[in-house]
Amino acid sequence: MTTLIDVDASHREPRAARTVDVFGVQWPAHKVHALVAAAAVALVSLVLVGSLEVTAWASGLTLLAVWWGERYLPGTAAVAPASNPPGIS
Repeated sequence: MTTLIDVDASHREPRAARTVDVFGVQWPAHKVHALVAAAAVALVSLVLVGSLEVTAWASGLTLLAVWWGERYLPGTAAVAPASNPPGIS
């Protein structure tokens, strides 16, 4: 089955990518936020609980929640590169 996807190529609005410079490499901001949050949770849970297993689980769940949560916020959807023809993403 073939489907025609009508795309208005003249109505493109460029969106500024949210990136952070990490040692000269552009990283998506949601990844940096997830790593910072996981490190903070790991430090706090290690000090308060003292168990490496609890710390690993807590920081891992925090990393996953922040990474996925910020990825799906409005305005952070992936954008197809300009080299792709209209209708292909």
